[in-house]
Amino acid sequence: MINTLKKFISIKTIANNKEANLEGIQLVKDLLEKIGFTISIEGDSPYNQPVIIAKYTNVDSSKKVTLYNHYDVEKINKKEKWKTDPFVLTETDGRYYARGIADNKGILICRIFALLEMKEKGLEIPNILWIIQGEEEVAGKTPFDVIPKHIAEFGAKIYVEETGVNKGEIPVIFYLPITKKQPSFLTELNNALYNGDAIFDNRSLSKFTKCPFVSNIPEGGFYIGFGPNDGRCNIHRENESLDMIKLEKHKQVFTRFIQWINKTEI
Repeated sequence: MINTLKKFISIKTIANNKEANLEGIQLVKDLLEKIGFTISIEGDSPYNQPVIIAKYTNVDSSKKVTLYNHYDVEKINKKEKWKTDPFVLTETDGRYYARGIADNKGILICRIFALLEMKEKGLEIPNILWIIQGEEEVAGKTPFDVIPKHIAEFGAKIYVEETGVNKGEIPVIFYLPITKKQPSFLTELNNALYNGDAIFDNRSLSKFTKCPFVSNIPEGGFYIGFGPNDGRCNIHRENESLDMIKLEKHKQVFTRFIQWINKTEI
């Protein structure tokens, strides 16, 4: 996994870098096809950053989940303030440092490898719609043209955010919409993912613009987030980083999540 992550980090998938974006898309596409996903690259992006639409079909299962990630990264504004090369994955004091490690390449590769390992072990994978967009960091319009029809056609109940969060060493499961009554499945999910050790956070989404993913979740759908990020990640800033142990653990947590999807009655 780490060698692939190093390669992915080195690809400068920044707006208007056509060659790098094509290379990054191809890397993700090749990995997903090994699992059995069918891939379409959609949208006429003015930034050369179209949307990857990946679909995994399990004809023997009625279980569904929609995942969201992005392959683009924030541009480097002040390289002189970085302690390491932002496009070289560097290990220091138990953390990985690189542009995009926390937002969102580290988590994306981690989740892909969790599914690759499940496939290799012959474990069941449910029906998955995976939306991996490329204009997250520029708030582009292309995803708004591409995403709605796929969400509507697929019809999942659970929609998964791209990064997650921890409060210190305590994992957090957050969820939308804002509601006075906690969804009944959260305790079951917490037990499956974290042996009941996570805390819940019913939050609004803090983004600088309308989100093409969240804004298209249908009534009755649940947007949930869990993952390895923490308060030291420095997303969108210099010296972006991610805890090495938390990232490795996330692969196990995500595997348990997929297994939970296979069993839940939602």
